[in-house]
Amino acid sequence: MRARYTAFVTNIEQHVYSISELNRTAKSLLEGQLGEIWVRGEISELKRAASGHVYFTLKDESCEVSAVRFRSRTAVLPMREIREGTTVLAFGRLTVYEPRGRYQLVASLIQPLGAGALQLAFEKLKKQLDQEGLFAPEHKSLIPQFPSAIGVITSSSGAAIRDIVSVLQRRWPQVAVFLFPSAVQGEVALKELPSAIERAIRFSESSTRLDVLILGRGGGSAEDLAAFNAEALARAVYACPIPIVSAVGHEIDFSISDFVADARAATPTAAAELVTPSAEEIGAGLFSILDRLRRAIELRRSRSVDRLDSNLRIILTRDPARRLETLEQRLDQQTTQLSRSMSRRWSDRVTDAVHLEEILRLSDPRLPLQRGYSLTFSAGSASPLREAASVAPGEHIETHLAAGRLVSRIEEVTPE
Repeated sequence: MRARYTAFVTNIEQHVYSISELNRTAKSLLEGQLGEIWVRGEISELKRAASGHVYFTLKDESCEVSAVRFRSRTAVLPMREIREGTTVLAFGRLTVYEPRGRYQLVASLIQPLGAGALQLAFEKLKKQLDQEGLFAPEHKSLIPQFPSAIGVITSSSGAAIRDIVSVLQRRWPQVAVFLFPSAVQGEVALKELPSAIERAIRFSESSTRLDVLILGRGGGSAEDLAAFNAEALARAVYACPIPIVSAVGHEIDFSISDFVADARAATPTAAAELVTPSAEEIGAGLFSILDRLRRAIELRRSRSVDRLDSNLRIILTRDPARRLETLEQRLDQQTTQLSRSMSRRWSDRVTDAVHLEEILRLSDPRLPLQRGYSLTFSAGSASPLREAASVAPGEHIETHLAAGRLVSRIEEVTPE
């Protein structure tokens, strides 16, 4: 017994792992052995953190594994399109979250299972039909502005038909609506949708002429909308003589029927608004037209009255006595205006003369002499002296006073 205990202690002393070291070693082994892998499973326990990271669980019939998609990663499909219960293919690396010792898949690519094949088929058919000219604008018909009969191809039990009828009754109550029911998803829809278009054409030719068809359904997954990407439906839409509005309720993506149809609406409700005018708006427009018409009639009547008054005045002015009276009044007015004008001009001239006289008086160089000032000139100079330095001792100067002048001889010059 003692020997076995000693052996056990000896083995422990060889190497003891800390928890951190153990988890770090397990992480290294997992990442080194497996590397990046593909995993198929069903999404569950989906949680979106405030940081933008998304945590979820991938599971199959008997097992599950934790997974995370970090915000910095780029997924094939945005995580907002992934819901619980969706079976996906996830590409990433298996690692260990060391703080908790839990291994998890760090996903970088996430793709719903089957959606990739559908997308490839969609792109292939789209390219083929485009090359054949099914999308060409010159083959598209205009949607009638005021339809009297509208056909709807959709499920009789879905929300789409209720939304369409509700909008049509509100916007254009007089329109007749005819439903040509069809499945809108699954294998049955692949046959029933083209058949419903054929029934609508026969009904339009034999019973009530349809002005436009609405083809559509509410939103759904790529698999749900696959029937609207079928070649048979695309060719039936292209061959239909009735204008068709495609209203597959998927605002982000387009279906093949959207490209072939004469017009596309994001939702069935939008399609109903597209194919009908608003009775309320038309009524408001008619009132506006009537108001403009009333104003135009009143303006025309007013102009007619003015023209009649003008003609009457012309007739009256052609009477010689009236014309003489008018000329006499005009002469009086012009005489009065001329007298006023002459009076104003004379007054302005007098004012100007007084002003000039005052300017001349103030400019008279003798005026300062009257106040005791004098002007001094060098003998023989016409310019008055301004500086003492301009003369020298012995020179003669003349001083002009208000009355008379003085002649002097310079004895001393002090410049400052």
